[in-house]
Amino acid sequence: MSLTGDRQAIAAALSTAPDVTGHEFRPVRLRHGDAWPLLGAMERGPGRAFEVSWRVLVFLPQDGPASAQWVDDHHEALVDALEDVGFVDRIEPTTIPDGDANPYVLQITMRSE
Repeated sequence: MSLTGDRQAIAAALSTAPDVTGHEFRPVRLRHGDAWPLLGAMERGPGRAFEVSWRVLVFLPQDGPASAQWVDDHHEALVDALEDVGFVDRIEPTTIPDGDANPYVLQITMRSE
């Protein structure tokens, strides 16, 4: 599968999780539950194949307690949704730079299988 196909498959898989809308690329206007993949590393495997890793960002509610509760309620469903398109290595709440703000996101690190 091409990286474009992987990106489409990840976005479609994310949309199967409750309260999540998967996008192939970061949406212009973010709402909590919006999720999109970012290409991570591409490592050479056997022959000419590459193992691709992805960072998936899920935009969280911007209130600290609400953000924590959203993660508690949704992290397992996100892993289950992504199971058919890759292997989730790590899930980590973090912030991302966005102009003058640093909004809360859930970062999922995964590998294409």
